Amino acid sequence: MLDEEAIVTFLSERKKIKLKGISNEEQIKKIEDSFNLENWLPDAAKRAGQLSLVSHPSKFTHPSAKTSSIIFQGKCFTDGFLRSGNVDLELDVFGNAAAMDVYKFLSLVLSDGKTVLTHLEENTDFIQQQFNFPSVPFEELRANFLAIKQDKFSTVHTSGQIKQVYFPVADDYHLLSVLTPSGLMFKLKERLHAIRPTKEIREAEKNNLFDEHGFDELRDLTIIGFGGTKPQNISVLNSKNYGEAYLLLSVPPSLKPRDIQPPTSDFFKNSIYPKLYKASFNRFNYLVNPEFKYVKNNIDNRDERDEIICAVIDDVIVRAWAFRQLNVSWSDKTNLPHYQKVWLDNAFIEERENSDEWSEKIVDELARWFISSYEKLHNQKLASEDLTRIKSTIEENRDNLL
Repeated sequence: MLDEEAIVTFLSERKKIKLKGISNEEQIKKIEDSFNLENWLPDAAKRAGQLSLVSHPSKFTHPSAKTSSIIFQGKCFTDGFLRSGNVDLELDVFGNAAAMDVYKFLSLVLSDGKTVLTHLEENTDFIQQQFNFPSVPFEELRANFLAIKQDKFSTVHTSGQIKQVYFPVADDYHLLSVLTPSGLMFKLKERLHAIRPTKEIREAEKNNLFDEHGFDELRDLTIIGFGGTKPQNISVLNSKNYGEAYLLLSVPPSLKPRDIQPPTSDFFKNSIYPKLYKASFNRFNYLVNPEFKYVKNNIDNRDERDEIICAVIDDVIVRAWAFRQLNVSWSDKTNLPHYQKVWLDNAFIEERENSDEWSEKIVDELARWFISSYEKLHNQKLASEDLTRIKSTIEENRDNLL
């Protein structure tokens, strides 16, 4: 005879839901019979195989991923980390959403503090007495229920729909399939909620009122969602948490800006490289290509060509200006030509402002650098009119050198 109150209540509540709105006596009797434990139990046991009890569900990475059912039990270490083994975690469940009532049944805490599932695993006398029916052998019921903890694959199975990482091992690589520890993820959410300030404390903070206890708060949290409008399709824990978990702020550390490496012999050879402007030179090549010019040699394309020249040269000038932020007279320890020292070192600011000789040489150098960089990247010579236009465009922007 069934005398476990938790089981009686569970079946009674589910029966009440099924009977709601039904007045036909035949249907009522049929439903009442189906929730008689002797009838309901074998059906539930068979449906347990449609579910998988896991610690690391694959569906958090991809809803269609099918992998082995992993139940990981980590060792406990006093290292202060929230990780497997250091906290008691609820196992997660995924599978046929219509069979989730079976998991709820197995999770019922009975009068002795153990769940139905624990009793079945330990094969206790108590559960044998509760599930003792002549119509179905207990061992068959037990085996069917425990299928919820069995892997549905005969060998370890992964999926191409989840994240894969090749990890170096000796002279080879081991393929790791990265899974989500959903229990840990939602334990983190639980702890974040526990330290959240109450409404009263927030009001005190808003009004600049003193609170003797103070409060802690983690800012810049990001909410990540799983399953959209159907979180139950991902897992039970996901459904319980309304499909939402938290991501802690994860940004690179604040590093000290790297010291600028000044040129030692020639700015154009030491500090700027053609490959930095590969995309611009590719577009420039398209505009000056003879076949293209033959078809569309119009003012718009010539203007775009000039804009590319100006954009590249302006970026080079900005890079040059960065060296003016260094200590005055830094160029004394270099073999730079004097006109480059005037351009780059603020020790020569007066000469820079009162002389044109240095800027004439820089304009000529910029034109030669642009032409040689283009020819190096595209292995072809420019037409004479393009050479002339490059030099004249840079000359028109000489004031930018200051």
